[in-house]
Amino acid sequence: MRSTRLNLFSIMVAVVFSLCASLVFAGGATAKTGLSQAQESARKWQADAVLVQIITVSGNMEGTSRKWSYLFHSPQAKNGYKVDVKDSKIDQALEVPSSFTDAVDGDFIDSAQAITEGKKKGLKGKNRAMMTLHIMQQGTKSQGAYWNIVSDQAEGRSTLINAKTGKFFRHQALK
Repeated sequence: MRSTRLNLFSIMVAVVFSLCASLVFAGGATAKTGLSQAQESARKWQADAVLVQIITVSGNMEGTSRKWSYLFHSPQAKNGYKVDVKDSKIDQALEVPSSFTDAVDGDFIDSAQAITEGKKKGLKGKNRAMMTLHIMQQGTKSQGAYWNIVSDQAEGRSTLINAKTGKFFRHQALK
């Protein structure tokens, strides 16, 4: 009898765990989740490829998305390479013109942390958030990697989060 209860309990725990895992996955993944896949693809393209931007236009207010785009730049090839990771798989990879060339090193906070910090400083949204990570403020004391977040209730502004420190930087008017 005790063995039957234990087995039933184990089965229930497994079912609950799998349901919860699928709900979490349904919300998407953070930006760092697909980064290693994208980097591997970019290194196959050009050995000197460096990450210059991460973007999603279909993110949510938890900092996750089903699809993230990773843009790389090759100084040697003088060109860019975009890798789209959707549902944790490479969806598309293609060579593109380089519009960004400043490398973002791997030492940055993930998208969920950026959203959390933004919410502490007044970022509001119901469902959607466009998020971009790249080097900003060139030529100033504030140069570095920033998360730029625009939510579905942005009210004409974006929210900048320092991607190194995870600290709120400022709200800035959309142009």
